[in-house]
Amino acid sequence: MRKLIVLAFLVFLMSISGCAYFQKSTLREPEKGQKEGPGLNQVFYNFPDIPIPKELELVSDKSFIYESPSIKAGVLLLRGNVDVDSLQNYFKVNMSKNGWRFVNSFRFKDITMNYAKEDKTCTIKISREGFTTDVEISVGPQAGDSVIRKPAEK
Repeated sequence: MRKLIVLAFLVFLMSISGCAYFQKSTLREPEKGQKEGPGLNQVFYNFPDIPIPKELELVSDKSFIYESPSIKAGVLLLRGNVDVDSLQNYFKVNMSKNGWRFVNSFRFKDITMNYAKEDKTCTIKISREGFTTDVEISVGPQAGDSVIRKPAEK
């Protein structure tokens, strides 16, 4: 009888610890180049003024960043199962909160949104194929800004 009580107690302890193990949080840790945003549902990949919904994941092998002392530019490809209309609304609201000025947008099969700041531009293309939504974010210098600066004349 004593062995049965000890065995039942051990099974009880193992079941409690097992339940605690499976209830651990599954929050994603920020990856390299990614920072958690002040909002509950956003992160920033390489560009601290372009918020990204946490439901989208960076596709590293299809993204690149160019950085020099005078400029930072690049293309980020993000993927997830997110409604395109909610993404369009998300970027409309959150880009302006980060100092971006809405320039224009186009919508047919895909949605293309253009934003500008004093020294750079951002194009966000949202497309849906099956259960996957791709978001391509391109950041570059403002038209007229040159990557190669001419030396000052004497």
